[in-house]
Amino acid sequence: ALRSAVADYEIRRGNATKPEQVLITIGACHALFTALLGILNPGEEIIVPTPGFGLYETIATIAGAKTIHLDVTKTGFQIGAGTLNAAITPKTKAIILNSPCNPTGVVFSEESLANVKAAVLGKPIFIISDNVYNRLSYIEKCPDLSLDEELKDQLILCQSFSKPYAMTGWRVGYLVCPEYVM
Repeated sequence: ALRSAVADYEIRRGNATKPEQVLITIGACHALFTALLGILNPGEEIIVPTPGFGLYETIATIAGAKTIHLDVTKTGFQIGAGTLNAAITPKTKAIILNSPCNPTGVVFSEESLANVKAAVLGKPIFIISDNVYNRLSYIEKCPDLSLDEELKDQLILCQSFSKPYAMTGWRVGYLVCPEYVM
């Protein structure tokens, strides 16, 4: 499973991924739990574009963190620079991106992702990239910050074999992150 996860991610990234950066999990939800419980401390905050997958807030609550809901309903479900920058505080530890989004199905645009990158690059803020639906998109190429080399030290990817490879009963996923986070 480790070799498959490394190969799966390398094919998408186009460069080498060390096995020490990959953790095999019991599906993507386990990867999300592992990532968030691993980086969040009580009192810290995560930013979640809303509407979004309800499990994010549950995990944050278990970790003692607070969820900051970034309402994207008035912006065509895209992330505006102004609203994102206003949501970031000294307690912000991560922003969660899920694109295509569960439950809306919206794919974040290049502009939305550029806004996220500009807001967090070089700051002690992680991007949790929940990519389980990334390959189930009807557009030619789904924009994806997990492939951005400038963010590699701030990015945690949560992925599943279940959805992109139609293996839903297998419950196999993986997490990719910088070695210092692992």
